[in-house]
Amino acid sequence: MAETATRVLSPFHSASSSSPVKLVSPHGNDAFGLLLHAGMQQAGMRTEGLFSLDGRERTAVCSLMLDGLGDLISGVADMDIGKIALSPASQGSLKAFLEEESPRLVVFDGNIGSDQASQLLAACEAHQAGALESGQMGLLTLFEPTSVSKSTIFLSHFAGSSPSKRQPISFATPNAVELEQIHATTVDLGLLPPLSPSSLPGSAEFKDVLAPGTLAKAQALVDAGLLSTILLKVGVHGVITVSHTRVEHHRIPAGEVQVVNTTGCGDSFAGAFTAVFSHLIERNQKVKQETPAWHQMVDKAVKIGQLAARRTLASTRAVGEGMHLLLQGCH
Repeated sequence: MAETATRVLSPFHSASSSSPVKLVSPHGNDAFGLLLHAGMQQAGMRTEGLFSLDGRERTAVCSLMLDGLGDLISGVADMDIGKIALSPASQGSLKAFLEEESPRLVVFDGNIGSDQASQLLAACEAHQAGALESGQMGLLTLFEPTSVSKSTIFLSHFAGSSPSKRQPISFATPNAVELEQIHATTVDLGLLPPLSPSSLPGSAEFKDVLAPGTLAKAQALVDAGLLSTILLKVGVHGVITVSHTRVEHHRIPAGEVQVVNTTGCGDSFAGAFTAVFSHLIERNQKVKQETPAWHQMVDKAVKIGQLAARRTLASTRAVGEGMHLLLQGCH
């Protein structure tokens, strides 16, 4: 996600050091850690957010095997280091770290685990409260689930908090299977009541896109104050955005694409969406949430996110070529 966001925004920043995209991640004192530094520098990314951990922790790695059509056959991943620390110990608390960095948008994925997700969301809420008291623009958050098994890591935070004090995650980018898992776990934790059969019929508009009840489950998660806007990925059918005031179907932009690689598209979508939305919100800071102007910015960011995913589909690389061209003409 960070590489995609960096590349999308690169035309607006003369050097990687001036990029607004900063990946904050631990790595091990091993060969993969050195490779990570070198690879990020070669990709034009900032590296000062990387920090090493004492001990024998291993740098996160992922190895995938694809078939001739670019579909995943099998894979092996070691992401445990992401559950150990979210920021350097020298920076103090996460709240202090956020105050120092003062980000516009914080993005995290399922690899950090539930304990770290709870700490991060608590720090974001504290930072948000301080920002609003001082008249500053609030902090936005985005969660990319990563997988079905990791899609629910944020729910333990809400299970331990009072509904009256909830600050929903601004954006989440699940696919339909991940959303079903999120909703089921939410019910298991007592955060939502089970949906009655009468509320489960699918919308006629989406009968060929979603299973009956999926849209109602997405709306229930939004209405419960867990997620503000769900960017529901529905494969070849595009993206459906679900928020308090509207449901919108964003079909994939026209044009054929030769599929080379089906992995990495979700990260490309989330990274490009983040880049574009932060770019737009920076230029339209007075726009209020759930207004027509806000929805227009979401729509633009979703469209470019889909174009970024298309470029990755057609590439042998984890991030497709030409990301720097996507923001041309977008204001």
